[in-house]
Amino acid sequence: MDSLYGLARLYFWNMKISLQKMMVYRFDFIASLLVSILVSGIGPYVQYLYFTRSNGYPGWTLNEMFLFQGLLLLWLGLRDLLFGDIRGYVIKFIRSGDFDKLLIKPYSPVGVILVSGFSLSGIGPCSAGMVVLLVAWSQLNLTLCWETVVLLIVMFISGLLLYLAIIIMFSAITIMLVQMNGIGLIIDRLLGFADYPVDIFPKAVQTVLLTALPFAVWTFYPTQILLGRSDIGMWVASASSLIVLWISLQCWKRCLHHYTSAGG
Repeated sequence: MDSLYGLARLYFWNMKISLQKMMVYRFDFIASLLVSILVSGIGPYVQYLYFTRSNGYPGWTLNEMFLFQGLLLLWLGLRDLLFGDIRGYVIKFIRSGDFDKLLIKPYSPVGVILVSGFSLSGIGPCSAGMVVLLVAWSQLNLTLCWETVVLLIVMFISGLLLYLAIIIMFSAITIMLVQMNGIGLIIDRLLGFADYPVDIFPKAVQTVLLTALPFAVWTFYPTQILLGRSDIGMWVASASSLIVLWISLQCWKRCLHHYTSAGG
């Protein structure tokens, strides 16, 4: 418990330092924020063009897809806000040899890594996501009840654990294959499946997105919950997130055991 409290304090300390650095260059921060919001708005606009010039996605209306896009942008923003800098942090520390310093800190190395990712770059997608979400919400006349709120919290926690698992797996691979530049690209390609509703894919891909790579917990099932269309697959994806997290931790322990230091 003390370790968790210490890591929480360390996370907020890193957040404070990051905010102080950003405030030194206020104009750059404001400019990058505006650009980020504009870029984030491209996704919903592309979906609008797709729906108005084609048959759209089977089983989905335009407003439902706007709801999906709003939740997607909100999730991406929160993800980057909480953990956006971790991948760069890990690569930098391992290639410079500074990762060895984490091994002598009073906290676990993976814990220190996970609390070092705060990034203000997530504010743009969060802001754009809230706007799109509110517009879609009003068009669909949605309402919230306590059961819906509980299910959304479960999905958010599951999604958070899943993303932590991906970060841990990325870190584990990086400490073993220091110069493998394609790791991040491969992960980004896989994460791209989360940008679309799970039910538009073939059955085999749907199964993967509910079990081995349960990206459905990030946006698909939160959208389905709000639309009153959740099913048993929601619990399968949630349980799979825990399993993937456990696997990633085992992989981390094994790779850390074989770590032989790096740096130039």
